[in-house]
Amino acid sequence: MKDSLLMLINFFKNPKETGAVAVSSSYVTNEIMKHIDFKNSKNIIELGPGLGTFTKAILEKANRDANVICFEVNEEFCKYINKNCADKRLIVINKGAENIRKKLNEMGIGKADCIVSGLPFKNFSVGKKKKILTEVKEALNGRFILFQYTNNLSAMLSLHFKKVEKSFVPLNIPPCFIFKCED
Repeated sequence: MKDSLLMLINFFKNPKETGAVAVSSSYVTNEIMKHIDFKNSKNIIELGPGLGTFTKAILEKANRDANVICFEVNEEFCKYINKNCADKRLIVINKGAENIRKKLNEMGIGKADCIVSGLPFKNFSVGKKKKILTEVKEALNGRFILFQYTNNLSAMLSLHFKKVEKSFVPLNIPPCFIFKCED
């Protein structure tokens, strides 16, 4: 209950940044996890982890030598993740998705094997969406998996990736779409 309350409070403080009124359901988490190639992923990035629902699941399944790098703009969420998902493989960066390549370069990491996103793209300007998707594309050597509450991003994803698959998860508040993108 405490997690849900923290998410709700942050949604009311800044709905365009938080983008969700509740943490994702186990159905969404399972759908996202089944698209990650954990066996072959050394560097997994998560954009907008919120309270770390996906982060925890990723850490449970990721290899012992994997890096799980989270980009989160909400400082309170960063602190929460560091406290509640403590793991030597976890790196939480209090920056936006526009900084992926810069931060990977600083860490000596070439590209990510997988990028998972919970970013509320619906709340972003067209320019910001394009900038983030370009950043993702340039930083990725694998699969981009994201969930959205609307289907509005399909066309833009198709401009950035050769293959875009979509599924629907009704058992979430609110129901959502999962997109799996690759070249």
